[in-house]
Amino acid sequence: MNIANALPEISTLYRLPFTKNDNPNGWVEITTDCNLKCPGCYRGCDRDDNIPVHEPIEKVKENILEMKRLRNCQIISLSGGEPFLHPELGNIIRFIRDNGMYPFVHTNGVLLTHDSISGLKKEGLAGLIIRVDSLSRHRSTSEEKLNSLRKHYGEMVYAVGGIHLTFLCVVNHDNLNEMGDVINWSVENSKLVDFVTFIPIRQVLFDKNEQLDCSKWVYAEDLCKQVQTVLPDIRYAAYLGSRLEDARIKWLQSSYIVMNKKILGYTGPKFVESFQMFHHLFTGKYAYKFGKGRSYLNFLQIVLLAIFLRDFRVIAGNLIKEIIRNPVNLFRRSTVQLLCYIIPPGFVNGIRDECDGCPDAMLYEGRLVPSCGLEEFKRHGKPLEKQIVD
Repeated sequence: MNIANALPEISTLYRLPFTKNDNPNGWVEITTDCNLKCPGCYRGCDRDDNIPVHEPIEKVKENILEMKRLRNCQIISLSGGEPFLHPELGNIIRFIRDNGMYPFVHTNGVLLTHDSISGLKKEGLAGLIIRVDSLSRHRSTSEEKLNSLRKHYGEMVYAVGGIHLTFLCVVNHDNLNEMGDVINWSVENSKLVDFVTFIPIRQVLFDKNEQLDCSKWVYAEDLCKQVQTVLPDIRYAAYLGSRLEDARIKWLQSSYIVMNKKILGYTGPKFVESFQMFHHLFTGKYAYKFGKGRSYLNFLQIVLLAIFLRDFRVIAGNLIKEIIRNPVNLFRRSTVQLLCYIIPPGFVNGIRDECDGCPDAMLYEGRLVPSCGLEEFKRHGKPLEKQIVD
């Protein structure tokens, strides 16, 4: 793989086994209220016609149980709006935990405090997905400067302990060349963060007469080229494709092991495949995340994996070098970090190109629809078709 052709071939990747009815994630939106007005919000929270409404807790519970029945979920992702504004958030999280799933909350971070995180951890909170990027409320700030805010949130979550943490960045051409700053920070602060997710901005058509502006859109190819400038040896492991384009990658993931601010190596597709297959064999579900709580591996686990997986022999060799430099590293755990690109639906011949096996599908009027296209279903009954000329 080189800079000119940084997008990996599908044949070299593991296709994540997620389907509509056997999927690790169930997406449940509990409020349309939000304390921010981020430009381009696909839920329309930045629009004057947005009506802030908290879903009644009984309806939320029904939705969660139906998602569990239809999706066979490992986790339930609570979204909005801003879920921290919902007065019953703690009770909803406890309900998810009591029904054998992991509660994750998507948040803009404004209302996060040590006490709020600690209180929700007691109710069963398993993960936070925090959006921090220069296209939201920090539009005059660089991604590099926003790393101080990421560290603030990361240290807050780390102090509570045992909570899986993802940072999400929305990307367009304005901040694409700054994504390397986010990745470098995540590797240097691996004790704080498990996943980093980049989502290129797309446009929801709230009105049939709206004009689509794709002038600043970026694609998986753009992200791969940019990331390779800071991780020249990056290897990708897994993907999800498009329903409309046979060779199009919609989700792309790289998994790597980090210790002492260094990437020890990339886990490769065989590790992801083995993990998903064994997880499903022993739990009956596919997995959104590795392990319980934070994503760690110790020395013994890495050595055992190296017996069966070639990629882990490189990782084990680099880990041994770290132990030789400092024997204390023998007793330290390495972080399993995941870098994920999620490409929302654009258009193929005027039709929305949804993800095949979409993990972020949600219920609307009894049917599963992509969460990123909900407003088009609500306002028009279906995704709008639009002819695009690039």
